[in-house]
Amino acid sequence: MPLEAIIAAQQEWASSRWPSHTDRRAPSLSANLISLMSSEVYAQFSAGSGGELGTANRSGKMSSLRSSSALAYNFFAPWLGHDLRPLAAALGHQVNDRTMRFERKFPHGLSSMPPNMDVTLDNEQASPLGIECKFTEPYGPKKSHPPLDQKYFAGDRERWSEQGLTQCQKLAEEIGKNIEFKHLGVGQLLKHLLGLAWTTKHPPRLLCLWFDSGCEEAREHRAELDRFSAYLGGEVVFGAMTYQEAFAALRKGPEPMSGYFDYLTSRYFSA
Repeated sequence: MPLEAIIAAQQEWASSRWPSHTDRRAPSLSANLISLMSSEVYAQFSAGSGGELGTANRSGKMSSLRSSSALAYNFFAPWLGHDLRPLAAALGHQVNDRTMRFERKFPHGLSSMPPNMDVTLDNEQASPLGIECKFTEPYGPKKSHPPLDQKYFAGDRERWSEQGLTQCQKLAEEIGKNIEFKHLGVGQLLKHLLGLAWTTKHPPRLLCLWFDSGCEEAREHRAELDRFSAYLGGEVVFGAMTYQEAFAALRKGPEPMSGYFDYLTSRYFSA
């Protein structure tokens, strides 16, 4: 299922809900979500720097049928206020509290804005679990990912090594130069790892959760995740899992809200 097929599947889902709808955006933000967004979660997305919610004059990215943040919300938000251990177990992790946040920023020691973490669990623990969520990003035409901005190396600083992440430092210095990735945004992942380590002073926990379309690009993306993990050499707790794998694991237990399984199946996992 290449990019256009994923988009077509989302449009087909949309037309089943709104028969006269043909746009690649949902009729509204709320229409694109499994449940009404609480004021607390709205504030979290509003504080993010990705323009997900939009403005009074312009729709945000989250209204797109192919939005990765909408998929992340639809997958995770129904678990808010529930025991998160079944969710974490489906993701191959353990958690010690019931906290979940969207778009959390982990300061990384630079004066510039750190990137937003799509979802974070165990926010009150010494080593929270950061989750980077991808939907259609691995698919379609790609340019080689550029090197990390020079600000990460200004003054001959070795920012990752300073946090005990020597393998990350080596990769940060080589990415986009002697080491290339086509589908995987390695620079973004390295920034997340730096932020987690700098903020918590503990070995980072980072999960890349992605949508497996089953096409050749998906197989290439999976291979790049394996290659990225190998470069890290075990100095961080890094893992990758598909939404399909996580959803299959979740279906073995109770759903957090009525209609959760049916919604996700019909919209994302029917194939």
